[in-house]
Amino acid sequence: IKKIDQVIDKISGVKTRYGGDIIRQYKPARKWLWGRWKGTILQQAWTAAAANMMISICFIATLRHFCKPTWAVGQIPDATFPIVSRLSALAKLWHYLMSITTFILTFFLSQAYGLWRGMYTTTRKIQGRINDIGFLVASTVERDDQGRYTKRGEALLDDVGNYTRLFHVFCWAKYTKKFEILQSARGMSRMLSRGIITRKEYNTLSSLSSRNGGPHNACLTWILIKCLTAMKENTLPNDHALRDVLFHKMCDLRGTFAGISDQLDGRIPLAYAHIVQILVDCFLLIAPFALYSELGIWSIAAVGLLTLFYSGLLDLAKILLDPLDNDGFYDASVNMDIGVLIRESNSGSTRWKYSAELLPFATM
Repeated sequence: IKKIDQVIDKISGVKTRYGGDIIRQYKPARKWLWGRWKGTILQQAWTAAAANMMISICFIATLRHFCKPTWAVGQIPDATFPIVSRLSALAKLWHYLMSITTFILTFFLSQAYGLWRGMYTTTRKIQGRINDIGFLVASTVERDDQGRYTKRGEALLDDVGNYTRLFHVFCWAKYTKKFEILQSARGMSRMLSRGIITRKEYNTLSSLSSRNGGPHNACLTWILIKCLTAMKENTLPNDHALRDVLFHKMCDLRGTFAGISDQLDGRIPLAYAHIVQILVDCFLLIAPFALYSELGIWSIAAVGLLTLFYSGLLDLAKILLDPLDNDGFYDASVNMDIGVLIRESNSGSTRWKYSAELLPFATM
């Protein structure tokens, strides 16, 4: 129950990851950016950099102990020294590898960012379609002579707002592991006890099996059926134009959220991620040996910087490929706070009702 309450707190606004923003925001000032640590890739990549620097230190210490070099510690190694001349060939290979690694890694990162950006756009499109539905219903619902909502008109707005909130919650419960517990029997039972769903809604949703499409699909159909029923009862205008627009918005909403699974399923082929990982690892593991012939002891710092940036860029790409934080790879600031999306939609579900509650003109 504690875990379920933590999830409910996130969607109700009690707990936030980035102070109410969907992702951690930044300031463009150089000093501010240099002062960041938590939530940055440096926090993730420094361990790999430190490990590779230790390899470099051990290699140099071993070489100086057994090979008895003729140059001082801080000097560039003698290119004619036997071990250095052999390492110079490895350095040439490493430089060839550097070119292809840089190109492939930057392209891989751009592809990952494209997926992340596409997912962010999808989340906002879902919010947009939900707001469209609320706007249409609030603008066309039945009113009295003073332009106020009738009782059944207000009841329709309350029902549509409630169903859109439930749809959005269960939609992300389907696609986000951190919220999937809300789809379970215990999750819905706790939502009932906390007043998020009614007894009738709970009984209906809990009776659905997995092959029925899930609670998010049920809530989506409730919205459309409620509007169509309201048209028959003249709570909404019974005309083809409004019906066509509602059908279009509802189908657009269905297609948009259904595309989330397609984006996640096809985010990147295994072979692509596998070869990029091996390429970057080989490039970084060769660096301590290849750079010594050119930089001597200064290769330790060079290895650290190269590992920090190349390994960091690869980790950043992996994080971008998991925009909903389902892999749990790293709690980075690029992962979206889905609770913010849900809370924003919760607010939007009543926005249009209250925006059009009073009118400065008569409607009859």
